[in-house]
Amino acid sequence: MVVKCMRLITGLVIILLMLSLPLAVACFSPKDRYAVEVVLNKPGITYNPNATVPGVLNVGERSFVMRLWNGSDGLHVRVEIPQKRETGAYWSYSGVLVITEGNLSQLTKMGWIGTSMVKNGSSVNVFKKGNVTLKITLPKKECSSDSDCATGGCSGEICAPKWEAGKIASPCVYAKWYDCLKLTSCGCVNGTCSWKPNPAFEKCLKEHGVDPSKVIRAGRVRVEATGPNPEELEKALKEFFSVVGINCTNITLLSGSREGPAYRPEEVNASKVVKAALSELLRDGAVKGLSDRDIEEISAIANWGDAGWNSRIGWYETKNGTFAWIPYYESKDPQLVRCGGSSGTGNASTGWIGPPVQSNGSSSGGASPGTGELNPGSGPNATGGFGNHTVSPNPSINVPQNEMASTTNTKTGSAICGPASILGIAVLVGMIRRRR
Repeated sequence: MVVKCMRLITGLVIILLMLSLPLAVACFSPKDRYAVEVVLNKPGITYNPNATVPGVLNVGERSFVMRLWNGSDGLHVRVEIPQKRETGAYWSYSGVLVITEGNLSQLTKMGWIGTSMVKNGSSVNVFKKGNVTLKITLPKKECSSDSDCATGGCSGEICAPKWEAGKIASPCVYAKWYDCLKLTSCGCVNGTCSWKPNPAFEKCLKEHGVDPSKVIRAGRVRVEATGPNPEELEKALKEFFSVVGINCTNITLLSGSREGPAYRPEEVNASKVVKAALSELLRDGAVKGLSDRDIEEISAIANWGDAGWNSRIGWYETKNGTFAWIPYYESKDPQLVRCGGSSGTGNASTGWIGPPVQSNGSSSGGASPGTGELNPGSGPNATGGFGNHTVSPNPSINVPQNEMASTTNTKTGSAICGPASILGIAVLVGMIRRRR
C-alpha cells in the first residue's frame, strides 16, 4: 500500500513538472528584447473584435510589427521592432598581445580609427576601418605603469606587482635561462606586470628550452574581429597584422547569417512607438475605455524589453497596495517564471553582444567562437567589433517566422606573414547582431 502511494505521488510530481515546462520555455523569446507588450487589464477597458487592426504600425519613417490578442488576463497589445537578415564573418582568439604607440600611429595613417573604454574593470580597445571592426579586451589592470611592477624571487626571476613582489619566495636554484632576463625588463604590459616581450628575449628562452608564454605573462586578452564577409575581413586582418608584426598563420573563416532587429533599440524611442500604437487603436475603435491619461502613463514607462511574462506592462497592484501601470515584475507578489537564459526583464540590453553562442533554448544557431593560443611575439597587437548588415526595403512587411535562423559556411584564408610568430591560433567566423 505504501509503495503504491509513493508511486502515485511520484507520478503526480512528474506530471506537474511536465506541465510546467511549456510555461518556462514560453516565458522568454529572443524578440522580447526588441518589443513592448501591454496588457489592457484595467477595469472599464474593452476590445472591439470587429475593428480592423493593422499588422504594421508606421511611426515617422520607420515601420513596426503590431499584434493584438485576448489572453486570460486581458487584451494584449505588442509592438515590436521588425527582424532583418544579417550576414557577416567573425574571428576570435585569446592570447598575449601587445601594441605600441608606433603601431597606433601607423594604423591611423592607414585609415584605422581607434577608440578605448573601460567596461567592468577591463580595458576595451576598438579599431575600425570601413566595414570591419577589431576589438581587444584586456584583463583587469594590476598596473598602470612600469613603476607599479618589481622583481621578486630568490634570483629576481619573477616580475609581479610591486606590493606583491617582496612577498614572493622561490627556490634558490639559478636556472640557465635566467641569463635571458638581461635582454628585457620587468614592466607593465596590457595592465599586467610582465617581462617585456622582444625577439631577442624570446629567442633566448627558446634556445634554453623554455616556452616564452610561461615566462611572459603580458596579460591574456580576448580578441574579436567582424566584417560583412570573409573576404573583406581577411584582407583587413592581413593589413592589421602586417603592422603589429604577426607571423604566418592560416585563418579558417565561417560566413554566416541570422535574423536581428532592423533598427538599433537605443535609436528608437519605445515610448513614442507605444503611444502611437495605443492612440491608433483608440482612434480606430478597436479599444474603448482607454483614457489619454492611461496612454501617457503607459508610454512614459515603456522601454524595449518590457515584453513576455515577467516584463509585460499592465494595470497591477503595487507593493504599497495601490494600482498603477507597471511592469509585471514590479507588482505585488508577482509569480515570475525562471528561464534558462535571459529573463527579458527590464530594458533591452545595449552595446556589442558578440558572436552567437549555443548555450540554452533561447540561443540561436551559428558557431561558438573558437579560442586559440598566441605565443608572445615582437609585434604588438589589438582588435575587436562587428560588421555590416543588409536590411530589406520594408522589413516590417515580411516578418520572418523563424525566431533565429542561421546558416554557416567555412572558408580557409591564405597565410598572414610578419616578423613574429603565432602558434595554434583557432579562428571561427559566425554572425553577430548589429550594435545597439
